[in-house]
Amino acid sequence: MTTTTVTIDVPPPCDAVPAVDGDAALVADFAEDMLATATNLDDFDTFTHDSETLEGWTGSAAQAYRSHTRAAGTDGHAISTAVRQVARSADVFAEELTALGRRRDDLVEARAAYHASRAGLLHDITMAQATGRDEIADLQDRSRTLATRLATLIADVEQLLTDVTTAEQAMIDAFSAYGSLAQARAAVSGQADLADAALLRAGSPTSGAAPEEVARWWAGLSEDEQFAVLAAHPEVLGGTDGIPARVRDRANRVLLSTDLEALELRESRGDLPYQDRAALENARAAQTALAAGALDTDPITGEPLIPLLHLYDPRSFGGDGRVAITFGDPDTADHVSVMVPGMTSRGTSAEENTEYAYSIYESARFSNPGASVASVMWIGYDAPSDGDVLTVARETRAKEGGEMLSTYVDGLRASREGSPAHLTVIGHSYGSTTTAHSATGPGLSANDVVLVGSPGAGGGVSHADELEVDRVWAGNNTRDLVAGLADNGWVGGNTFGGVGMGNNVTEDTFGATRFEAESITRNSLWKNTGDHVKYFHQDTESIYNIGHIVAGNGDAVQIAEHSYDPWWGPPIDPEASREPQQWERTR
Repeated sequence: MTTTTVTIDVPPPCDAVPAVDGDAALVADFAEDMLATATNLDDFDTFTHDSETLEGWTGSAAQAYRSHTRAAGTDGHAISTAVRQVARSADVFAEELTALGRRRDDLVEARAAYHASRAGLLHDITMAQATGRDEIADLQDRSRTLATRLATLIADVEQLLTDVTTAEQAMIDAFSAYGSLAQARAAVSGQADLADAALLRAGSPTSGAAPEEVARWWAGLSEDEQFAVLAAHPEVLGGTDGIPARVRDRANRVLLSTDLEALELRESRGDLPYQDRAALENARAAQTALAAGALDTDPITGEPLIPLLHLYDPRSFGGDGRVAITFGDPDTADHVSVMVPGMTSRGTSAEENTEYAYSIYESARFSNPGASVASVMWIGYDAPSDGDVLTVARETRAKEGGEMLSTYVDGLRASREGSPAHLTVIGHSYGSTTTAHSATGPGLSANDVVLVGSPGAGGGVSHADELEVDRVWAGNNTRDLVAGLADNGWVGGNTFGGVGMGNNVTEDTFGATRFEAESITRNSLWKNTGDHVKYFHQDTESIYNIGHIVAGNGDAVQIAEHSYDPWWGPPIDPEASREPQQWERTR
């Protein structure tokens, strides 16, 4: 009897996948530092050229000063361009390190899966030998398949290592190309500056273009041109409507970083000018708000949220400042909300209002877990505060702010990627009057408007239909003193010399859809200012319903009865006697 021996060639184990050296986060931080340095050097170039001539100084000494100053400015421009190029290379390297790290992770998983399949094959070969089963053809096929997988794994690992070497060499080349002042001078000699050339194109923010034109201008720039403008003119991009949110965030963070460094240095030396003290306070408030926001997480995924600094100008409005911070990306989110705060809102109130923006984000995510959300807090108008707080009695600031809000929302629409988002604007207190003016005057490109804690939509607005949006919602806590300043019934504040904000937005005659907005901690009897600031607190009726509105779930909103004015007596509000409920955030 002849015994036939069959050999099954099981491929060997796969070697460990080498680590990808380098920390992408650290490289990204380095890129940000280089970007800020390039910005400062570009400012030096501008400063020296503006300072070449001093009024009243002539003669040979003045000429020598002018020559040396011009030379220093020229070198400053060369160094700025060189540092900008290094920052750009570091930017790319950080992105590549991240991608390479993910590829390595995938290969580690593929190697583990290969070893599991190999172990299974060896086990089945042993069992076939022990039982005498005729499985030779199947086992050989599996072995050949494993060999192919191993070859692919080895090739992919080799390609990974090659790509790592290529990425590292590109970073080394960037350092080498600008290792001396002579190299930096040579790099810019005879060449037009990319940033300056880009800003001369049609649609540039410096031309006063509309947000839609700005968006087209930005999209038409190459990546190198975009980075050049970012490095040289972050102040142009950071505050321009129509620029993508993540670009604005990066530009504004550069401005914030340079402001803090410069102002805190002067503060430590004791020579910080009075007019810059407010700017420093606003910058610190923005930094604190961003740091606190970075500790928040998405309530559905548990992933950390990195808030975007969408607007930053600490010196505007006589030192009150402008700031906008968003959770989520308004350029890609399915549902976008803009919260407009009211009286006393200024740069230093960034942290509190950022907390409100997160509460709105969180509630909207719970309302619609399958949809993406962006929640913006916008302090972008000159709200009555501090020395000018008494202007709250009139609508001038609300009218001016309404125009600014319309442009801002147009910018959100213009920088949008893909289909339009469902967009909600939420006006609180004097911000509700500002929002209403935006929706009636210049036009507000929003789907829903929410008015909370509202002292009125403006003396010229008699009905919600005058707000040119799909739906107007209103929620006033019946113990809210500020909301109580609106006209109730046939007589009210704005009938006296034009002082007052108009009709009660929760009355039946105004025509808004009223939702429940009482607080379980409301005052038992009296109207007060404490209940005016509870609309965005977690687990409240108000934030629960606002979340549904923002997420497009209007049918889930808890509708409240309107207040009304019977002919036989004073106005009546059914909500005043209703027992408030507390909503769990998981509902």
